[in-house]
Amino acid sequence: MQIHRKVGAVLAGAALVMSGACSQDLNVTNPNNPDIARVLATPADVQNLAVSSVHSWYQAATMIDPWVMLNVTGDLMTMNYGNFGARFNNLEPRIPYNNSSTSGDEEVVANPWNDQYSTIGAANAVLKSLAKGTTLPGGTDKYKALALFSQAGALMEISLVFDQGFPVDEAADASTVKLVPYTDMAKFTKGKIDALISFTSGQSFTYDQASEFPASIQPEGNDYSTNAVGTGMDSHTLNRIANTWGAQLLAYTPRTAAEAAKVDWASVLNYAKKGIGHDGGAPIDFAMVGDYNNWWSDLVSYFDLPSWMMVDLHLIHQMAPNVPTSYTGQPASPRSAYDGVWAPQAPMDARLGIDTTDVNSYVAGTDDKTDFVYAAQVQGPAARGIYMQSPYYHVRYISVSWQSNNPQVGPAPYNLAAESDLLEAEAIVRTGGDLQHAADLVNYTRVGRGNLTPLTATSSTATFLQAITYELEVECNATDGYGFFALRGMDQLQNGTARHLPLPAQELQTDGLPVYTFGGVGKPDMDVTGIQAPVSTPVEFNMDKFQQGPWRALNLPDGSSMLLPSPRSFKHSRPTLGRF
Repeated sequence: MQIHRKVGAVLAGAALVMSGACSQDLNVTNPNNPDIARVLATPADVQNLAVSSVHSWYQAATMIDPWVMLNVTGDLMTMNYGNFGARFNNLEPRIPYNNSSTSGDEEVVANPWNDQYSTIGAANAVLKSLAKGTTLPGGTDKYKALALFSQAGALMEISLVFDQGFPVDEAADASTVKLVPYTDMAKFTKGKIDALISFTSGQSFTYDQASEFPASIQPEGNDYSTNAVGTGMDSHTLNRIANTWGAQLLAYTPRTAAEAAKVDWASVLNYAKKGIGHDGGAPIDFAMVGDYNNWWSDLVSYFDLPSWMMVDLHLIHQMAPNVPTSYTGQPASPRSAYDGVWAPQAPMDARLGIDTTDVNSYVAGTDDKTDFVYAAQVQGPAARGIYMQSPYYHVRYISVSWQSNNPQVGPAPYNLAAESDLLEAEAIVRTGGDLQHAADLVNYTRVGRGNLTPLTATSSTATFLQAITYELEVECNATDGYGFFALRGMDQLQNGTARHLPLPAQELQTDGLPVYTFGGVGKPDMDVTGIQAPVSTPVEFNMDKFQQGPWRALNLPDGSSMLLPSPRSFKHSRPTLGRF
């Protein structure tokens, strides 16, 4: 099947923003399709676009889609409201994901697909301009690194979430772009991460925390309840983050345990030991500073919002084995009886605590080891499935969630040092390396925060792998949303759970391809051979459609502003209503 699509302006170096730094004669009648040459008329415009590409990546990476759905269907979190694909993808037994352009769950795939390709377009525009010799006033290398960072981050999400994708970069030819499977997308993305690592190696630039890159580099295990802002981003830290991303990409690409066994774990180890964990230097967490205006993490905002999201008892049971794996209802008697059925009992993970009053009065940080709390109350209508309810909540980052009186203000974690350490430990175990060092890497959080039995060099491979997966679920909850990927690589998803998501129905229909989906007991959870079009189908790739409104102004430090095209760039109100 030959697919003909109009060549998109973005692939050629399109405008994703309009900057006040442009010349005064800029006259764009349609902001969704501005004149490229004039929108990127000056080096300052290209520089501003590099800055905004990071914003585009981050807001897409921390939006509620697809992370609520993936974490719910992966049994890490639970919710039976119909928002964000939670209700129907939480049904037991599992049913297929409803990949329809008219479905209420369409946003689960459409939002990350559109937003991250919009980010890729922005990064490609910068890199294409620089390839032509543009010199940027603030330092060309410094802003090229931002574009490489955004490009790699967006491609990684496409690779990990979807079954296939378009491997486009600044050098792509629209007439030869092909849909490729996730394995090839991962290889393509690895090249971009390697390019970022190589480019930032040995560099010595820094970014202004207020106006260019609001990163908050925190010491490992930071108490986020204080909202204390850490140090800003520099080239060395960017290099360490890129190395952790390399480890994540390789470790999380497998859709099954059989695929995980074939990963180049030596490369995972090489990346991770240079990442943000203990072996890459002083262990650090990568967070972004929310300002409730231009920068925020909706992932953190909702995952630590007790009136919406609960922690699945499948996970709580691992933390406190006395708690059943599925909720069956609240006793009619007073709370004492309720607690007798559902409250955690020793032995249990120290990161799990009990709120003796009301979760709304819980103050995060009263015990810096308590990340999860039992609150003796559930959310959502029981008629939709009692098993979707839970009296447990994640509260480690409640100070920046919608639950806070000052929501989305302050550092919200994205990549933790612990995640880099855990992936390094897995790579050591799978390559037959120093098992005591692997145990030490896991024990930093397993023992240091969970107060659990330490791993040792004599622990079995199965014990190591299960402990690592558990730590990725518990310690990294509500950060980058990647716990689902760790579970699928260990074959620990419920029967019928989709292993990855299909391309959005609207994208398929635009391309003239058949609409397909994944999931459902007895249905394909990842293999659609013979259903979808061949992945080698050549296309003329049009990225114009990824530049959607509503547009939103981002104020820049020089007094100018730029319009951001991400459909999710608007700021929404506190979610006290709107559940369905």
